Amino acid sequence: MDRVAVLHHPGLVDYDFGPGHPFRGDRFERFMELLEAYGVLEQGGVDLLRPEAAGDEDLLLVHSGGYVRMVEALAERSIPLTADTPLNPGVVRAARIVVGSSLTAGELVVEGRYRVAEGVGGGLHHAGRDYGGGFCVFNDVAVCAQALVERRGLSRVLIFDTDAHAGNGTMDIFYDDPHILFISIHQDPRTIYPGTGFIHQMGEGEGEGYTVNIPLPPGADDRCLEPVIRRILLPLAREFRPQVIIRNGGSDPHFQDGLASLALSLRGLRRLGEAVAQAAREAGCGVVDLCCSGYNPSTVAQGWLALLSGVADLDLELQEPSPPPRAGRGIYERTLRVVEDLEGRLGEYWSL
Repeated sequence: MDRVAVLHHPGLVDYDFGPGHPFRGDRFERFMELLEAYGVLEQGGVDLLRPEAAGDEDLLLVHSGGYVRMVEALAERSIPLTADTPLNPGVVRAARIVVGSSLTAGELVVEGRYRVAEGVGGGLHHAGRDYGGGFCVFNDVAVCAQALVERRGLSRVLIFDTDAHAGNGTMDIFYDDPHILFISIHQDPRTIYPGTGFIHQMGEGEGEGYTVNIPLPPGADDRCLEPVIRRILLPLAREFRPQVIIRNGGSDPHFQDGLASLALSLRGLRRLGEAVAQAAREAGCGVVDLCCSGYNPSTVAQGWLALLSGVADLDLELQEPSPPPRAGRGIYERTLRVVEDLEGRLGEYWSL
């Protein structure tokens, strides 16, 4: 097992949008309780660390000053950022903690102190330079990546977004940036929020070819992951040779999730983590792993642990709440067509 840091702050509980909202702040403590139940924090080589909140200078790496000021002003008056993202001072304080946690995770990995750094609560990928929404206030994924480029001098950062919803904010921020290879595997955006993340969206200017969207049909199961991993993710990672990999996304691809329609099992989520670990081994780099999403209280923490177990090679036996469904042949064939289409488009930029 690789040396692992788990970054958690008790203030994350305030990243809570209230009764009746699908995103509640108790998810973070449930995950920590699950880590304790499985004895993960008692294993040698696993350290529990407490991060600090990000300051304005960190947020301004990717967000406009006007946006940051607007968020603070709205929060003071408890005015929603968007219809699905209520604000109050506690939410914004917790959002800054999330960003600080992801920043610290990146630093720990790049400094070589840990092979894997798990930022609990990270992955707020719907926030763009001057907008938020989709339960996301500040984009910690983008801040982490940009900090590694600007402050640490990295030139090749791979972001692998495994959330069921496309990471529109991260994509927009780095759409013209050749230092960031952004790969997102998600549910077909014609069927789910945020309605973007199509195959033809591949970047622009110097960043053309560095945005890779892999939309899966609703019902895609574990079997559908293999062609994506073998024919897209790993070949791109080998050619790009990342200096660090940032993986973000939680348990919403699970078949029992309440807001998405993919059909991965816990084993499938672990497989995504294993693929990231393989790409990192081949590149000789570390991994920043970020989890926050998932909208079935009975599977949120289990899904996060499945992902982490794959990334960090934790020997855990996770139990499914019920037998996972199996996708029909038509869904698998649609996935293959997506992969083949993408291979053809990527051939203009990469040697797949």
